[in-house]
Amino acid sequence: MKASKFFKLKARLEEATKVVSDAVKEVSVIVEKTTQEVLKAEEVVEKAVEEVTPIVESVVEEVKQVKKKTVKPNE
Repeated sequence: MKASKFFKLKARLEEATKVVSDAVKEVSVIVEKTTQEVLKAEEVVEKAVEEVTPIVESVVEEVKQVKKKTVKPNE
């Protein structure tokens, strides 16, 4: 292989390596931003669960009370 051909191939390979490196950097930025958004969403869901839990528990208790009054055991 001639030296000129070798250097052309080397330059093309270096160009490809740069393209891949740039793409990996871009993907890393996207992953980092997405991770931050997921963490924010997780916080929102946790707060919602904290707010909803007492409401659901009180409804369950009310249903239990109604069920006790209306359901009679088999005789």
